[in-house]
Amino acid sequence: MAFKSKSEGKGDRRGDNRGGRNAFGRSDDSRVPRKRTRYIDPNVVIDINDTEYLRRFVTEYGKIVPARLTGVTAQQQRDIKRGVRRARNMGLMA
Repeated sequence: MAFKSKSEGKGDRRGDNRGGRNAFGRSDDSRVPRKRTRYIDPNVVIDINDTEYLRRFVTEYGKIVPARLTGVTAQQQRDIKRGVRRARNMGLMA
């Protein structure tokens, strides 16, 4: 028969066998914002001459590490990006 009975619940729907994942591939716990650990204090000013400090935010291949991994705020990430690029341009960092 083409009609579903009320006993047929959500188990018949396509994609329900995802092991606790929703339609976007995320777990149901992903709605809770995760607690971030902060690498730097919110009041710290990024100095382009302090290359040892900037190297904390750069991989060994020279790529800038994203904010989702370092836990810095968006403004801090912009300052880090600007500082690393200026230090590279001045020849302080490779």
